[in-house]
Amino acid sequence: MSFEQVTEHVIRIPMGDTSMFMIVRPEGLTLIDTGFPGSMTEIEAALADLGRRPTEITDILVTHCHPDHAGGLKEIKEATGAKAWMHPADAQMAREGRFFRPWKPAPGADKEARARDIIALSPQTTVPVEVEEEARPGERIPVAGGVDVIGTPGHTLGHVVFLWLGDGGVVFLGDAAENRQGIDSATIYEDYETGVQSLCALAGLDFDVACFAHGAPIVGGAAAEFRRVLGEA
Repeated sequence: MSFEQVTEHVIRIPMGDTSMFMIVRPEGLTLIDTGFPGSMTEIEAALADLGRRPTEITDILVTHCHPDHAGGLKEIKEATGAKAWMHPADAQMAREGRFFRPWKPAPGADKEARARDIIALSPQTTVPVEVEEEARPGERIPVAGGVDVIGTPGHTLGHVVFLWLGDGGVVFLGDAAENRQGIDSATIYEDYETGVQSLCALAGLDFDVACFAHGAPIVGGAAAEFRRVLGEA
């Protein structure tokens, strides 16, 4: 199978170390993040297994403009005709064809080593791509029946988390947190201290399922697990 069923209406599409997610509803499909360039191959395989068509993807929600999250945006938009949603700060990067601002690895030798590997494998620039819609923190956007935009700066200036109101509340975390061996900070940051504040703020949200770009989803009691790990219980 080309995808993993996370909840009744959410699937996970793996692409190496990164995951894309899709909200699957009878009236249309919503893609969250687009993986590295070339990710349309994985998406087409998932759509074939679902019995759905590329043109049924109506919206693409992008958590931030790093190449493992926005690298496939242009080709997916061209294949589907979908609108893209992104925070204004990172949308501007996409429009300019840039993937990175200055960054530093998170503390820890393992994070530094992984950061070096990530950057070595990552394109630094891309063909500029249009972002039609700006996802502003604090707004509820009219996608998939309602998605709340949560500002989580730090990893990038314009990083956001998307909280879908269906299936008991599903949060799509991008790189606001990882779950490789438990909930943890991301690997690189534009502003580490701000990123940690954003991570801790997630414990105050109400959601049942957490979908990580890097690591396994937490299905059931996800917000409580964030509070336990972050000391907010």
